[in-house]
Amino acid sequence: MDDCHITPSPQLLQANRRLYALREQVQAARRLVAQRQDDDPPWDSPVPEQPQASVADQVAALPSHLGWESQAVTAVLRRRLAQSGTDRSTDNQAWVSQLRETAVSSGHHSAQTTPPTATDVVQPLPGWVKLYPDIGLGMLRQELAAPGRLWLMLRYLDRQGSGNLRIDVIRETITTRKKPLYLCGRRQLRNLLRHGEGIFWTRDKERVWLYSAARVAFALGVARLTGRPVALPIAALLNGVGQFRAHLYTAFYSSRTRNSSRGSQAMPIARSTMAALSGVGASSQRTYEAQTGVKVQANFAVGEQITKENLENRAWQQGRALFEIQDYRGYQGQKGKRYLAWQLPNSYIGQHPHRPKGRQKRINRKLKDLVMKGMPGNVEGMNETRLRQKIYFPNGKLAAKAYSRNPKQELYWKRQRTRNGRFVLWQQLGGD
Repeated sequence: MDDCHITPSPQLLQANRRLYALREQVQAARRLVAQRQDDDPPWDSPVPEQPQASVADQVAALPSHLGWESQAVTAVLRRRLAQSGTDRSTDNQAWVSQLRETAVSSGHHSAQTTPPTATDVVQPLPGWVKLYPDIGLGMLRQELAAPGRLWLMLRYLDRQGSGNLRIDVIRETITTRKKPLYLCGRRQLRNLLRHGEGIFWTRDKERVWLYSAARVAFALGVARLTGRPVALPIAALLNGVGQFRAHLYTAFYSSRTRNSSRGSQAMPIARSTMAALSGVGASSQRTYEAQTGVKVQANFAVGEQITKENLENRAWQQGRALFEIQDYRGYQGQKGKRYLAWQLPNSYIGQHPHRPKGRQKRINRKLKDLVMKGMPGNVEGMNETRLRQKIYFPNGKLAAKAYSRNPKQELYWKRQRTRNGRFVLWQQLGGD
């Protein structure tokens, strides 16, 4: 077989020569670099690598809202710094770098944001505090209006609902005369904290821990919360203990007030009953009603025709409240007949707006548990006056229903209000 010689093409030969030339250039450059490594000048020498800053130094260079002033970031960094090992350190560096990038990307506004302090107000405070009227009457009855006033103020300041406040913050807020919520002096604050301990709160050297509404009600001898809670204005707390006592008393009237298409209405209640509930005398009751603008509504009941026997019986029952009227227009029956009538307890229309009941059922369940847990000794001090049987009704249907259960009980139902609105007429049912 003849030998075959393959002749390369001109293009291949040219590419091969170009490849050799490039190889020579690369080798010459490498030899030149090797010769200069021994006598390089200082300005041409390679820059030595700077040691990486510690995690603490890098965090110190961060903005204030991401540095050591941030409690959350500080806690995470301290846990990471407590760990050992190269991998942990590398992870720390990467984490801090990521944190720095986040700070830069958040913009100029975020970098200048300062963390909120304990005294900063997160949201505007309302101009009222929620009050359960039964607790207010308990404060009056137990003569604990002064520490109770402080308890309501602390609940007002505790907008987050944590149930505890720092004593230094309390002192700064309510004992500085230039502050809008000035309540008392520092000495009086110490006295109030000591007086209300175990009833409204417990405390240590730094904080005051507020008791719940159920626990305070139990300590004040309240067996059950009834009626609607009301919004007590903050001005009632700041205008002195006397004004505060007046609002505590009349808040009970406000909880009994019902708004309807015919206006505000309330059932009659005797001053003797209010004295038993609140421990406030009749003269002080009138003073408190005048201070808070309570509207007083007179009530009268019309009974049977006058006979000698009826007159004697009613005189024994109603006493000085009994009098005679003559029906000229025949509203009660035949015109010109004379009837017995007597004055009933007044109705009182309070001015405090109502608030939602909220957790009142839950509070009553907890209060019942506290009462049962304290039996039998503590139950004797619980106030049961408000649990009396109802005798006044807004209409005849409800009165007839109650009459069917107990015909011997004296009941009244609301008939009408006079044209001038000065008083209301009630109809008697039962009680004979």
